Amino acid sequence: TFYYNILEEYDVAIVGAGPAGSAAAYEISKEGFSVIMFEEDQTVGVPIQCGEGLSCYALDYLNIKPEKEFIAEDISTLRVIFPNGNWMLINDGGYELNRDKFDQFLAKRATEKGCKLLTSSKVVDFNYNDRILKIVKGKESFDIKAKIVIGADGTKSMIAKWSGLLDKTWSKNLIRAYEVKMKGVKVDGFDMYFDPEIAPGGYVWIFKKGEDIANVGIATTATDSMNRLNEFIKKMNLSGEVIGKTAGAIPYKGPVKQFYGEGIMIAGDAAGHTNPVFLGGISTAMQSGKLAGITAVKSIRANDLSAKFLSQYEKKWREMPYADNSLLKASKIMHNFTASRWEKMGELVGKSDFTNITVLDQLKLIIKTLQPKYWELIPVIPYMPTVMKAFSITRKWGW
Repeated sequence: TFYYNILEEYDVAIVGAGPAGSAAAYEISKEGFSVIMFEEDQTVGVPIQCGEGLSCYALDYLNIKPEKEFIAEDISTLRVIFPNGNWMLINDGGYELNRDKFDQFLAKRATEKGCKLLTSSKVVDFNYNDRILKIVKGKESFDIKAKIVIGADGTKSMIAKWSGLLDKTWSKNLIRAYEVKMKGVKVDGFDMYFDPEIAPGGYVWIFKKGEDIANVGIATTATDSMNRLNEFIKKMNLSGEVIGKTAGAIPYKGPVKQFYGEGIMIAGDAAGHTNPVFLGGISTAMQSGKLAGITAVKSIRANDLSAKFLSQYEKKWREMPYADNSLLKASKIMHNFTASRWEKMGELVGKSDFTNITVLDQLKLIIKTLQPKYWELIPVIPYMPTVMKAFSITRKWGW
């Protein structure tokens, strides 16, 4: 038996003020419902745990204009780079963010619509049946009751765990990421290096952050990510000064089995809503947060907080392009590539611009694979349409 000292009641309580939480808060607050959002850290968006790359479409989808306050660099090119130095280039618009400023912008967008934001506020307990959250803020401890709780509290989501939505084996669905911010590094856009000898199960990136500043990071299933990134930096002769470091984990095996319950929804990293191909999570977090917010509004208006009603959140999510099965399939195919196979793939595509690739172009690539020197890639041929489809979805929706 718990004794609760309920301080206030809200229509919706959101745990986590990242892109998913703030997107949900905005959707609910603008409809006039009472929302409170808790952020464990002292400042929204700090510490940064992200490569900070984002597609133009991600902002368009939420009707957000790119503002100088959160855009570090306009990016026009994305390159997938193979072990032999060959690359596949895509001329798509994107942004390198100041992620802390961006998260703060999204949170402010919600608070301006009426959402109450409490920082330095840790949720230490959750009564799932009654939707009561126990909060510790400094020396204070208090309870908040809500009709609906949205867990947007990241990869180690306690809301998901307390709600029974997190599988005990969830940690196996996370890939380690480590990144350094370097001054004195020249790069034109988003460069992604796929080499299983350096980054098994993932890739290394160099993202332009400013005139001579870059985010250099690695995501890998190997346990020594820091050492591997340092080796890559030496190999690439990146002699810049390290001016920042960050580390974290990224869900890379698809979403949790179910991301709703009675009066509960989880979104963003907490629900595994990332793109497994390039491991992008900002866009997918905002989109899942928006869907959770819209569903919460419908639920309260209908006075139906049941799991059955809230299941439409997951149904809508699974109808979105970034939930397409091709993404997960392509990710598995890519991560099972040997270094030799990546080399051959690099030879196959040469140094090519894939921005406007057509079905005929794809067919020509497949035919080219039948040449003796590419026979190592023949087992990949059946999967090429899947990979191409995944890349097409990713270009618009997934980063």
